[in-house]
Amino acid sequence: MSTTTSKNPLLFSLLALIAGGVIGCGVGMKIEKSASAPNLLTCQQDVLSQTEMLKKSEQQNQLLVINNEKQSQQLEQTTKDLTAMTELVDKQKKEFSAQLTLLAEKKQKLAATTQKLEVTKKKLNTEVVKLKTATTKQQVVIDKSQQYFKRQAEMQANVKATQANIAELKQAAKGFKKACDEFKSGNSWNWVSQKDCDNYDQQLELLKDKQALLNSQQQALAVINAEIGKK
Repeated sequence: MSTTTSKNPLLFSLLALIAGGVIGCGVGMKIEKSASAPNLLTCQQDVLSQTEMLKKSEQQNQLLVINNEKQSQQLEQTTKDLTAMTELVDKQKKEFSAQLTLLAEKKQKLAATTQKLEVTKKKLNTEVVKLKTATTKQQVVIDKSQQYFKRQAEMQANVKATQANIAELKQAAKGFKKACDEFKSGNSWNWVSQKDCDNYDQQLELLKDKQALLNSQQQALAVINAEIGKK
């Protein structure tokens, strides 16, 4: 009873009131012998009435205790839930912080990779320029070589043609020389004359010019061959 009354001040007050009524009735009964006072029946009714009130207050107090226990349980559960939520939030914060750290590391790696790619790109561009320059130079060499080979073929053809002309001139000069020698001997039976000697002299001049031309062509061919040999 003391525990219940400590939890409900109103019930404590009612108990005090009932105790006071009982004491009052007892005092009244003693006084009744010498003076007018409440009779015993009235006191009993008061005690019964106050007892009923006490029972109702006890029931109300029990309901309050049950309600308080439910609220305490709910509060305890809510506290547990809140603690779990707090732990979950802390865990998520840690995970988020770890993800941010990982993201920052990836960002740094990406920046480093991008920088390396830029350096590689510059190197490749430099190599491409060098390759283009080398290709251009090589193409120039090829073009020059083709020109030299073309000139070589042309000069070789000119040398052969000149050599053929010289051979023909030598053959013709040989015939004119024979006729001229017969004319100069003075006892030839053929129709020879000074004209044959003039033709012979003319052939010699032509041979001289063709031989000079052949020498020039052969020298030019030697120069071309030397240039091709350097390639």
